[in-house]
Amino acid sequence: MENNPRKAAGRPRSEEAREAILVAALAILVREGYENLSIEGVAREAGTGKSTIYRWWGGRGDLAVDAFFATIDETPDLPETGSAEEDFRTQINGMARDLRGPPGRAFAALLMGGRESPTVSAAVRKRWLDPRRDWARMRMARAAEAGELLPGVEPRAALALLYSPLYSPLLFGNTIPPAQDLSACFDLAARTIFRREKA
Repeated sequence: MENNPRKAAGRPRSEEAREAILVAALAILVREGYENLSIEGVAREAGTGKSTIYRWWGGRGDLAVDAFFATIDETPDLPETGSAEEDFRTQINGMARDLRGPPGRAFAALLMGGRESPTVSAAVRKRWLDPRRDWARMRMARAAEAGELLPGVEPRAALALLYSPLYSPLLFGNTIPPAQDLSACFDLAARTIFRREKA
């Protein structure tokens, strides 16, 4: 008789539990918002104990952030096509694809949660907003230096105009606009920002 029976094949139970917790947290975040996310609720939905959750996360803020980022690749898309207009179009469309559906609703919930939780606000800023904002500012500055902007265009105002159709709906609890609508908004903004050669 074996004293050390071989473990069953497959993932370790701890990994399965951690994944179940993240899935449950995301489901509650999307369905009920950050204000209704609780460790007790996640434990109940995941079929685990609260102590299991606290083994990996300090509280609901940390868990909510990790649940969101478990659904997407947080590495920013930083295109380099040689055209500032096309770079911004590519990046904004890529962000929209990432944030459509449940990830976008979870992100909107995190934005709301960040108003009451410094932990959530700091994590979202560090892991999502800052890398993309830094790239956008750098790319717009390069566009200005290269003469790609129309006369009188102020870079900060231009960035606000480009990204507002993407982020504004989330701030009001809505979803990302359909691709066609987002493209129309971008085209309208781009005509007031970027210099285009005459055909």
